[in-house]
Amino acid sequence: MRLQNGTVCDLQRNTVRFGAECCAISTGMLCDFGRNLQGIRKFKSVAQKARTNGAKESDTRLIVSSIVSDVLGWDAFDNLTGEFRIKGSFADFVIRKDGKHFVIIEVKAIASKLNDNHLYQAVSYAASEGVEWVILTNGAEWQLHRVLFNKPVENELVFEVSLLDEDMKPKDKVDLLYLLTPEAQRKDELELFYQRTRALASTNIAKLLLSESVLTKLRAEIKADSGNRIALDELAEILVGCVIRLDAQGDHVSKQLKRVQKAARVPRKPAVVCAPLLATD
Repeated sequence: MRLQNGTVCDLQRNTVRFGAECCAISTGMLCDFGRNLQGIRKFKSVAQKARTNGAKESDTRLIVSSIVSDVLGWDAFDNLTGEFRIKGSFADFVIRKDGKHFVIIEVKAIASKLNDNHLYQAVSYAASEGVEWVILTNGAEWQLHRVLFNKPVENELVFEVSLLDEDMKPKDKVDLLYLLTPEAQRKDELELFYQRTRALASTNIAKLLLSESVLTKLRAEIKADSGNRIALDELAEILVGCVIRLDAQGDHVSKQLKRVQKAARVPRKPAVVCAPLLATD
């Protein structure tokens, strides 16, 4: 297949690496032909066998290093460092990009269930080195986290992929793992994906719904629709109590609600009762 720029994509090639010019999530190009699924299929089988045989952490590291080089496409000699020393301890792997540390990889035995203690260890390594990205994996499950250099240091789960997950479509796995490839880094696609995901997160949208500008606009729409006047703090309380799902509420939403309530000029009783659902035209 030939792209508009003249690049020829071999649909039948047997490599497990992704095609650089044949893949471009940011342009919306269909990349099934450019990113071969053989890598994921191959290592799904490897992971299943390793888990069945109770592979140790050292064996899992071999699987992970093979995935990083054979599937993600990082050069095992130029880009990948194993047993990287960080303040008296060792990170399992560090991927280097343009001579700088790009992501720290913490590996656990393939039979292990990844937990917060494992993540804390990996994030601590990253914080010490000023690295923004952390991969926590047991060879089968892959989690990508963004390190936030706040006080204290925090982290956000960006995505997770399980090679053994039968419910997740192989193409969806490929699309996410592609973001960890050198090709994606050259186009800054991982950063773009992260920023878009963060902007569209339910918690962020919930916080924005409680901003003064949105509340003012919504109050005006309610008045135009029904003739009813409503205070901004009352409207904010209705949104939090009756509209915004609990799993989308967090510290940011609570703080924003308190700011709206504090700014209210006329104290009143909180709107604690949600109006019943009524049919609308």
